[in-house]
Amino acid sequence: MKNIFLLLIALSSSIFYSQQIYPLNIHVEDAPRGSYFKDLDGELNPYIGLWKGNWNGKIVYLEFRKIKTASTGSHSYYKDRLYGERKIINSNGVIEIDKITYFDNNQFHEFSGIHKKFDSSQSPQLYFAPDNMCGKTANLDVTFLNAAKTQMSLHLIYNPSTIDDTCPYYNSVIQGNDFPINFPKDIVLTKQ
Repeated sequence: MKNIFLLLIALSSSIFYSQQIYPLNIHVEDAPRGSYFKDLDGELNPYIGLWKGNWNGKIVYLEFRKIKTASTGSHSYYKDRLYGERKIINSNGVIEIDKITYFDNNQFHEFSGIHKKFDSSQSPQLYFAPDNMCGKTANLDVTFLNAAKTQMSLHLIYNPSTIDDTCPYYNSVIQGNDFPINFPKDIVLTKQ
């Protein structure tokens, strides 16, 4: 009898305290603490992998991975998120940026997403926060160019921001020049 009682307690506690799993498009506030917002429908899968494109004689690589993240605070939860890093090689074969090699060691990834644009629920965007750019960020509109989703175009749109005189690019930006982010405004990438 004691064993049956313990079994019932164990079973009921596993039911009440097991992690609730929801699809990605559910609002966090609508789910209990500790929930897992999982990519049940494979929404992020078309983006995952290594992508390659050409820009001004440079080769651009982007790698995207789906990573389960934990959010703590007043409403803790877990969520599958898309993160990315880049590698840029100039026309002489010199590596100008290589964040892909250290992807697993990077605490803050340059790319995250996929998010929906405010003006259209059909247009996905990536968030781009390059290192050492004095807080300058951008969104990248993503458009798949074929049904197999092996080619995509990215269009960069800077987010509004301010710049202060401690930024090393302050004088250049004040004179009307762009931030030196070493990334194209527009590019077509092919999945490798």
